Amino acid sequence: MLWEIRALMKPALSVIDMIPNIHRTPALAMLRRAVLDGRPLSTRLHADDKELAFLDAHVAMTSPVGAKVLKALYTGGHLRLKKPAQKLLPALDAYIATEGAFRSEVARIIASENAKRDRLAEIIANPDCADESELNPWLIDRVISAHLGHGATGTMLIAGLTCERAERLSTGSGDDPHRAPSDMMCWWFDHAGQRQGDAGPGLADKPASTG
Repeated sequence: MLWEIRALMKPALSVIDMIPNIHRTPALAMLRRAVLDGRPLSTRLHADDKELAFLDAHVAMTSPVGAKVLKALYTGGHLRLKKPAQKLLPALDAYIATEGAFRSEVARIIASENAKRDRLAEIIANPDCADESELNPWLIDRVISAHLGHGATGTMLIAGLTCERAERLSTGSGDDPHRAPSDMMCWWFDHAGQRQGDAGPGLADKPASTG
């Protein structure tokens, strides 16, 4: 799940607490089961809605989609309560009412992510089509991996500018078992010849000749 979508959700227990006098832990287990397995409710969620309704993580998360399932469990008498059930659940109903806005924002996030993915594919296929404003170490890393190989170092022209990827070596001794592993750093030289992107010691401050 995208972090932006996860950020739209609420901790499941905080939503369960919108029901007065509820046994929280059994309710959480029941909500998880209802969303993921479709029991004891007869209605099964679509795979996409399951992901939006309940995130089974270290801190379980839910959304208005999951809150609607929780309400169905409540009205169906499937949740353990400390006192008789109430007819009105204003806090839970108010949260369920935000489902439309939640789904709209999820759709916007997914569309934005798809557009970024499509644009990355275009740039990988034709690095010259990139704009200088799009350059960043992440993009350079992806393009060089696609053209030169994963983990390869080297230089490419992207957006008509010299872009490089090199190995960032740790400063520890090679015999040190606690030495941090190497990783990659990427940078480029703008039209003024200034280096942009990841910094690193001992690296040239001018672009290498592209021949």
